[in-house]
Amino acid sequence: LLNKPREYIQLNRDTTVQTLTLQPSVREGVIIYDDSPLVQAVKSGNILVIDEADKAPTNVTCILKSLVESGEMILSDGRRIVPSNSSEEGDNIIKMHPQFRTIVLANRPGFPFLGNDFFGALGDLFSCHAVDNPTMESELAMLKQYGPDVSD
Repeated sequence: LLNKPREYIQLNRDTTVQTLTLQPSVREGVIIYDDSPLVQAVKSGNILVIDEADKAPTNVTCILKSLVESGEMILSDGRRIVPSNSSEEGDNIIKMHPQFRTIVLANRPGFPFLGNDFFGALGDLFSCHAVDNPTMESELAMLKQYGPDVSD
């Protein structure tokens, strides 16, 4: 994947702005909130793979639109992501790494996926590519690379 480290986040109908930006974990019996894969990728310049983007509620995709469109995002804990060339400084400011990139995966709208029309809301911000399912022959060839003893 472009020979760069990546972070992964999967969205669903229960995704909120807080779960998009903070990740709870339990350490020594105490709930700690760490930066989500999105925030980690923004800081480090890694690629962020966002999966099932069409499943997220509209308010979550609007937040993503703001990040992609303007390079800005307000996190649920009060911190702000700003573009790398911003002159803003402070403890609550996270400058977006200039190498930060996103790859967004979403299903086409309509049956059988039953997600939101992600392309209608955000399609103009991304280079969209429709990927068909592989043919039976190519799928079998791929499986044989991993398991040479797979029968036809």
